Amino acid sequence: MTAGDQVTQPGRAQRWTTVLNGTRLRELRRQHGLSQEKLADQAGVSRTTVAKLESQPKSPCRCRTLARLAAALAEDPAAISYAGSKADDRDGSHNEDGEH
Repeated sequence: MTAGDQVTQPGRAQRWTTVLNGTRLRELRRQHGLSQEKLADQAGVSRTTVAKLESQPKSPCRCRTLARLAAALAEDPAAISYAGSKADDRDGSHNEDGEH
């Protein structure tokens, strides 16, 4: 499943999904001094959802959930989406070709 994939179920509304970077979500939550429960409350999702998303490096996630979590962290959604955080895998001192 890739960012922007559409999941449909018979008789149900279409749901847009993306891939969330669970490791980055955990890092940002801790940087903001929030527990999983506090982040969940602020984002309007369950603590179980936060725990599940954080437990997987690449976790499928509804776009709406991603947006709520990002807003609760005062971050851009790209900061916690897998597609938006690929550059975070590098130390930031290299350009796209891996050169200094």
